Amino acid sequence: MQKQVVEYAGVPVGISVPEGNLYKFIAVKFPVIELDGGVYRSLDELQRAIHSHMQAAKDVAQTVPAGVASRGDDAGKALNVA
Repeated sequence: MQKQVVEYAGVPVGISVPEGNLYKFIAVKFPVIELDGGVYRSLDELQRAIHSHMQAAKDVAQTVPAGVASRGDDAGKALNVA
């Protein structure tokens, strides 16, 4: 067992690090940050978790009403704190 790059849709999203007989996921992309530190029995299980997570995020994004992020006010804008 060795460290491996983990990809989703051809894009590197993290690495797997051996932890005994398990694989620990270290996220390097924000869309999968919620899975950071997760431990999986196999790389297949890790890939399924990433796929399910990304699909769920896509489903949520599709339920946001049209125009919510473009109302013209400050909603949805990033806050820059110095």
